[in-house]
Amino acid sequence: MDRGWYFRFGLVLVALVGSWFVMWPTLHHNGWLEAPDWVIDNVDHRITPGLDIQGGLRLMYTVDMDAAVEDRQRARAQQLLRRLGEKLDIVEEGEAPNEEQLAQIRARVHAQIGSPDSRLIRLTFEDSADVAQLDRDMVNSFGDLREEGREGSSVSLLLQEESIDELRTVAVAQAQETIKNRIAELGISEANVRARDIDIIVEVPGADDVQFDRIREIIGQTARLEFKIVDDGNSWVTELRGQLPEGISISAETVSAGESRPAVQSPYLLVEGPGACPDGVEPDAPEGQCTGRTRLRAFVESVDASVPEGRSLALGRASTDEELQPEEEPDAWRTYLLYEQPPNGSDPVGGEHLDDASVGNDPQSGQPLVLFSMKPDGARLMQDMTGNNIKRRMAVVLDDEVASAPTIQSRIGASGQITLGGFRDYNSLLNEANDLVIVLRAGALPAPIIPQNEQLIGPTLGRDSVIRGAEGALIGICLVLLFMGIYYQVAGVVADVMVVLNLVFLLSIMAFFNNDLTLPGIAGIALTVGMAVDANVLITERMREELRMGKSARAAVDQGFRRAFWSIFDSQLTTFIAGVVLFQYGSPEIQGFAKTLMIGIVTSLFTGVFCSKVMFDWLVRGLRIQRLRVG
Repeated sequence: MDRGWYFRFGLVLVALVGSWFVMWPTLHHNGWLEAPDWVIDNVDHRITPGLDIQGGLRLMYTVDMDAAVEDRQRARAQQLLRRLGEKLDIVEEGEAPNEEQLAQIRARVHAQIGSPDSRLIRLTFEDSADVAQLDRDMVNSFGDLREEGREGSSVSLLLQEESIDELRTVAVAQAQETIKNRIAELGISEANVRARDIDIIVEVPGADDVQFDRIREIIGQTARLEFKIVDDGNSWVTELRGQLPEGISISAETVSAGESRPAVQSPYLLVEGPGACPDGVEPDAPEGQCTGRTRLRAFVESVDASVPEGRSLALGRASTDEELQPEEEPDAWRTYLLYEQPPNGSDPVGGEHLDDASVGNDPQSGQPLVLFSMKPDGARLMQDMTGNNIKRRMAVVLDDEVASAPTIQSRIGASGQITLGGFRDYNSLLNEANDLVIVLRAGALPAPIIPQNEQLIGPTLGRDSVIRGAEGALIGICLVLLFMGIYYQVAGVVADVMVVLNLVFLLSIMAFFNNDLTLPGIAGIALTVGMAVDANVLITERMREELRMGKSARAAVDQGFRRAFWSIFDSQLTTFIAGVVLFQYGSPEIQGFAKTLMIGIVTSLFTGVFCSKVMFDWLVRGLRIQRLRVG
């Protein structure tokens, strides 16, 4: 045997050994072949049965693009006001406006956003002479704004359609990645998260009804974290006294509103316990009632338009004097009036500045809480905001609800803590803290996601399906191998060996990339076996023709492979292109089939053309077979 043959044989041997080690954890996990600990610890690759095989959880969400567009409109409006503040000599360039400066800006320019569909931002100037400050260069500097028109002292701006398309693409991609991270934080590695237009489809094989609620809750949280200063010196809430529905009252607490105002009466809205549902609100409590949270939120939304400019109302848990069981949670909620922008010349701080989060314990109460650390830029912003607002309350806002609102006693730097509200038992608070850490580590969703479909697939259906699918595939493969061995004799045996090698390489590549094995994937494997056999049939028939012409076994092998190669390559390439198209444009089920098919084509070319040539060369050159039996 020449050196070239030994090199090719060594390459096949290395590929076979590597494939075996990659497949071994899969065989071990399914109880087919025990693997040593050093393999399990070092080889982190496995084929996972898909949702249609082992059952599990399928969720579909839609990214709320209206909310994403509205956030972009609001952000651009705030940025425009700040830039105009610099142009009007109210704020120094590059400096964050304080409360007084913000009031001055809003006294001269009023910003109003339209519906997300309109993409509109309207700026109305008190003095028509100030309109000239909003020049074309300022508008163009944002990149995604264009001027729609001017009418008197009002200027209409539109978010460009291209920017909305880009926002949609980015929002869906970020939502997909965030959900992947959250599921990974739960220790679930087999989940499949994919995007389709603005829909996010989540499949968790093996999940049962015990895991269902927690997975759904973790995925569904927007986890938008914000740090906002409480406007405790504002008495606006008292103006709502004549509008309050039954069950909602006004209360007050004595707090500090800054170093210059050490004690003020801060009013807030309060609701305790369930009650009658507002008009148009579905019951979410026993006996057809609504929880206090739902009732208060509905009222807050109804008065949102009257909230002072630059402020927003947020809900938070309220203390209660009721005697509750440890597993119960008080249904008492209150409001906080928050600054949209930090007063006293600070920039806002949010979850994007968060570096890490972990669960800790309060040294005084021993109750679980969430510890967090900030990125360097976040630490700087946090120092500025807290340093400029000492003795004010800073609300930790998560998904528009206040988790805690401690008083700032001194400048806070790179770390802090979130105290969870409510009077609950230790385990309940610990579970909430763990869930909050998961979503904070994974990052916030760029926009809320709306549940569209939830389905828990029972494992029995999956088990029956895979048994039938596997039996069908196995019977088909065995029949093909038997036919090849009988009809083509020695060449048939070689073809059978190549088919087995093809299966090994195919499954090992699937395991290497941690692919799911679905029923369409099983169909793709069966088709791959047929294509691998077809390649060997072409080669064998070419060799048979050469032998009939009286050529030696060695010459017949060489000419058979040479003449059959391009026919095999063309057919496989054509099928591969079809697989690419199916994978690109097909449904998830079709994509699973196409992916398996494309991998199988690559492995069948390797085994049918390369590996089989190595084996035939060994027969005619190593064993010096003079008469080759090819049927």
